[in-house]
Amino acid sequence: MARSTNSQLAVDLYDDLLHHFQWSAREAWQGIARLLLSCEVYRYGWVAPHDVVSYVESNRLTASGVGPNATLKRAKSLSDCLADQLNISRSDICRSIGTYWRQPQIRESQPNNLVGRAFRSLVVNVLQRFGDPSLAYEEWADAPAEFPGNTSVNSPRRLKVDVVSRRGDRIVCVLLVRWRLRHNRLAVFCEPPVYSDCKVYAVLGEFDGGRLRKVLDNCPPKIPNAALSAAVHFAPQLIREGLHENGTLEHLRSLEWLIGETFEWR
Repeated sequence: MARSTNSQLAVDLYDDLLHHFQWSAREAWQGIARLLLSCEVYRYGWVAPHDVVSYVESNRLTASGVGPNATLKRAKSLSDCLADQLNISRSDICRSIGTYWRQPQIRESQPNNLVGRAFRSLVVNVLQRFGDPSLAYEEWADAPAEFPGNTSVNSPRRLKVDVVSRRGDRIVCVLLVRWRLRHNRLAVFCEPPVYSDCKVYAVLGEFDGGRLRKVLDNCPPKIPNAALSAAVHFAPQLIREGLHENGTLEHLRSLEWLIGETFEWR
């Protein structure tokens, strides 16, 4: 399916940043962070209630007379870590991220659907830029057409596949791409495999450790022959170093790792 105008804008902005910063595969995540992470939240318009990256639902980031709650404290730590990794002063971090949301054609739009589609297109763009050049990608592909004979893809949830990758005429990989995970929408990662003979990866922008652990519970090594080959986060080091989520998220893979995997897809 053709990429939307708004998603193409995110890709174009990424390419401009890539031209300026000359990122390597290890640094490719930085463009996604600069474009889609933000200190603002959308409440009938954009507001910035705290000088921190809004990494979870805004109602979880609160302060009272006794000071910030635990989630807001973690957001401050995440913001410090992000500033350090992007080589930006902490005082400038909120002005340096959220570039996509400051575009005039995006600014007045409710962000939930936009961010998921933009993230999907940015992931594809990164893999095209840094991964195996012999692969082709299709976004929001028609599931029954791509997997004929598999009746599991014909339910309403299965009508579209976020991303399929081909080597020649053969589908070698399926990417299930989510910017955020809702508790009531985790089933897609827990169901039996419906995409035969190809790798399947969850590619995520979620920062909530509990939700990420639920996905990892359905991946190797927890389940050696799981439907999901791995769970990938665009910047897992921000979770480990910024939010201090260690141990149980050790098997969360990076975007750089996924780039390397593309050369193995057969």
